[in-house]
Amino acid sequence: MTTINPETLLFLTELKKNNQRDWFQAHKAMYDKVRKNYEDFARVLLENLQSFDPTLQNLELKQCTYRIYRDVRFSPNKEPYKTHLGVYIAKNGRNAGFAGYYFHLDPEESFFGGGIYMPLPEYLKAIRKEIYYQINEFKAILNAPAFKKYYPHGIDEMEKLKKAPVDFPKDFSEIELLKNKHFFSSHYYSSQDATKEDFIGFVINGFKAAKPLVDFINFTVENNV
Repeated sequence: MTTINPETLLFLTELKKNNQRDWFQAHKAMYDKVRKNYEDFARVLLENLQSFDPTLQNLELKQCTYRIYRDVRFSPNKEPYKTHLGVYIAKNGRNAGFAGYYFHLDPEESFFGGGIYMPLPEYLKAIRKEIYYQINEFKAILNAPAFKKYYPHGIDEMEKLKKAPVDFPKDFSEIELLKNKHFFSSHYYSSQDATKEDFIGFVINGFKAAKPLVDFINFTVENNV
């Protein structure tokens, strides 16, 4: 069974303390092992997702993973490396703008889940509109037993609007849902859980539980924009 090696977590912890090019180059061999371990883990996630989500059939792993090197050109934070590992598995790849499945490994805050983060403005408007008109269907997704097992808090509340979005009635019974700017649900786990043999199966089942949310968003984006 594919697992995250404890050495992978150790490397990320040490990188947080030593986020410098000299340290990274001196530990490049260790990073190469970390990258292989994480890509092996991500590959199993992708292959399993492809078995139950047909929109991912032609996807390659390189379309889903991220470089560890940060783009510091326009950032006040000049640390050269990311101190987490992530993979975003979505139709046409991580940059296509579709909802998908994300796995994030960070010794300080690890999580996985499904949905869409930072949708394009036209996508966000369409998603809110579809939720408004199909509120019973959307609530049924969030209240499904399998979904609630992994995502009991529903949609993550990040950067919500303080007021009702434009063109939607303030007295709508589920207006709090429409105030969201992102429609993603997260399951947080301890990074040590990732080293357990049965953990990858747990994540895969969590992704299965998130699929109805992913499908709802992607159907909306493809048919209303």
